Amino acid sequence: MEPWFDPQKAGLIGGIIGACIGGAGAIIGSTCWLFIRKGWKRLVYGMFGTVITVSVGLLVTGLIALFMKQPYHVWYPFLLSGVIGTVVFSPLFLVMRRLFTVMEMRKMQAKDL
Repeated sequence: MEPWFDPQKAGLIGGIIGACIGGAGAIIGSTCWLFIRKGWKRLVYGMFGTVITVSVGLLVTGLIALFMKQPYHVWYPFLLSGVIGTVVFSPLFLVMRRLFTVMEMRKMQAKDL
């Protein structure tokens, strides 16, 4: 089987994917406190949903490349980025859901007073 791309392009692809996942994490992490305070639930869920979906897609792409017996430099960037993105963002999504619940409870308690 012919490789999808050569090792030099694999390094470039891995770097671009890693920078995009890391940049998305930086944007989400630095702005979620504001979005939670404002109650912008759909925006936060959309950001997390997008990153988790892309991460799972990268994971599936890496697994497909691995099962198609592609060389190491082809499947590794996809699999690594997919695993890291899925493992990092999925639990954080649950934390954000909990924070929205806490904020909504605080708003209801404030109205009761």
